[in-house]
Amino acid sequence: MSSENEKQDLLKPKNDVVFQSLFTKNNEKITKAFIEALIGRKVKNIEINNEKELQRERPEDKLGILDLQLDIDEKEKLDVEIQLIEKDNLAERILYYFSRLYGETVKRGKDYIEGQRVMLIAIVDYGIDLTKEIENYETQWKLRETKNPQLVLTDKEEIVILELEKVRKAYEKCKEDKKAQWMLFLDDPNTKEVREIMEKNEDIKDAVVTVHEMSEDEKLRRLAELREKAIMDEKAIRRAGYKRGMEAGEKNQKIEIAKRLKEMGMKIEEIMKVTKLSEEEIKEL
Repeated sequence: MSSENEKQDLLKPKNDVVFQSLFTKNNEKITKAFIEALIGRKVKNIEINNEKELQRERPEDKLGILDLQLDIDEKEKLDVEIQLIEKDNLAERILYYFSRLYGETVKRGKDYIEGQRVMLIAIVDYGIDLTKEIENYETQWKLRETKNPQLVLTDKEEIVILELEKVRKAYEKCKEDKKAQWMLFLDDPNTKEVREIMEKNEDIKDAVVTVHEMSEDEKLRRLAELREKAIMDEKAIRRAGYKRGMEAGEKNQKIEIAKRLKEMGMKIEEIMKVTKLSEEEIKEL
């Protein structure tokens, strides 16, 4: 196998199996560089919690396991979540994870003011209706006063959403954007953009080397491939369900229109032309 082919065979870090295997205590230097790029500042130390688990509330929840949860400088909690499959309740899921984390920072019997700052970063691999008009790949969310948005209720909470679909365009505008560089690496380390980034970002170069080693682990590769297949299957099911739902909705709408036209005394032949329903379907109404 040629070296170029090997490069094209690297596992994708956005696959949550790969993500959780890459950003661990064993790869603390890479993880620290990744986190510093995400939050835009240097940190002294990080404590990675790879065993962090939330109570599983629904069968479809991803085992209830946080993708990456850590403490920063012993005073701040950070959770990085990967969302590969479009969910209607993205905002509610994010709030659920965030509230559980924040609640854990306030120890029983202690004052609320002792709660740590909590930051949740959601990396999503699909378009979001809420932010579709926003060109930037990053949006930051805080509790603000409605009429005076400059007033933030507290600095102890922050939610950030990063959209992989918008990153490449942002990178082309500013190739020094380290956050965008890491997002491109997560999306697919096999691309020419990542090879370009490796020439100027040693941390990402180290991360690519590590993913190369991980890609040669047959057990991990098999788990990642099974996860990828599960993701593709779920996306296909959702697309099919959406299509069926759209078709059912259109059919119901046509039936309602046909009922009204029939009540108005319109001839069946004319109703057929308007609604495209069959003669038998209209007669049954």
